[in-house]
Amino acid sequence: MPDPSSPEAAPMPGEPGFTAVDLRPLTAGEGTSAYCVNDAGMIVGESGSRPVRWDSDGSPSPLPILDGCSGGRAVSANAAGVIAGALYTGEYLRPVCWRPDGRVHALELPLGMISGTACRVNERGSILGNAMRPGFRWRALRWEPGGEAVELDALPGDGETHGHDLNGLDEVVGSAKNGTGTRTAVRWSPSGKISKLPPPRRSTACGITDSGAILGDGVVWNREGGTVLLTGGPEFSAGQVVRITGQGVTIGWGVTPDRQGTCARWDRDGRPTVLRPLPSDIASTCYDIDDAGTVVGESVSQGAVRPVRWDADATPFPLPSPRGLTAIMAQHITANGAVIIGYGFDAENSSYRGIAWHRT
Repeated sequence: MPDPSSPEAAPMPGEPGFTAVDLRPLTAGEGTSAYCVNDAGMIVGESGSRPVRWDSDGSPSPLPILDGCSGGRAVSANAAGVIAGALYTGEYLRPVCWRPDGRVHALELPLGMISGTACRVNERGSILGNAMRPGFRWRALRWEPGGEAVELDALPGDGETHGHDLNGLDEVVGSAKNGTGTRTAVRWSPSGKISKLPPPRRSTACGITDSGAILGDGVVWNREGGTVLLTGGPEFSAGQVVRITGQGVTIGWGVTPDRQGTCARWDRDGRPTVLRPLPSDIASTCYDIDDAGTVVGESVSQGAVRPVRWDADATPFPLPSPRGLTAIMAQHITANGAVIIGYGFDAENSSYRGIAWHRT
């Protein structure tokens, strides 16, 4: 039987294999970062400090920028090919989107805002972002598919707001400060109306599904008002949660009794499954999950970090390195599990490079 700790190991019967692809730079020697892969397999990110998209063999294509901007990054893309990101304008950021025809469009900022980012685009083409007023006062925004800005409400006291996730219904979750500066988890309706999430109180919410399930630290709030607590067990103490699927399955990590990090996957009823590191490794961290329950992340030994995927029964498998790179981490996976993205190290140029793994 192959040793799953070996990157060269053949996949187990019934297990998919993955081919590693170097996400090459626009200019030889510069680093690349992949920030999103959509369900159609489009990968976007940056090369050096320029926004870019890659095709399936890792060839980069620059995304156009607005006049007066020096570069930028692309961070989210929907299945239709709408891409969201930001461009650099001196010390500030300008939120933008790229339409499927390849043209770049500025996302207008409300009066008085001087800088902003776009962080998520949904299948409708609505875009979530955050913008800054002078004095580093941030507010959550949503742009309609036509580009109109919707400033999301603040709590009484007009404190800061931050949007973290957007579902297909244009509902947004994140955090807001009240008049005393206390931060709490909130939800915004499609019209921008704000509401606090019910007890247990958390400082932020990081994910929302189309069914209305909302993820916060150690808890899932359901649309009907119920909650599911995400706790640990004998093997670990629960810590950070990072993703929730449309089926209500969540992932995150915690700490073992011997103080090592470990990943976990909770079913919709809050029952955890520990995602152990690769054999001979001592710790693990996870970052994303597909609709079938495959989780991706990293496995850590005393002297190295390796990208890993856990299948539905929680078995860990290493992901290979492209020629000339040492793969380090897997960060995102498409909903259908066909493409994974992450990064590795290019020793020859002393730079980090994006990597895509395609299911074979």
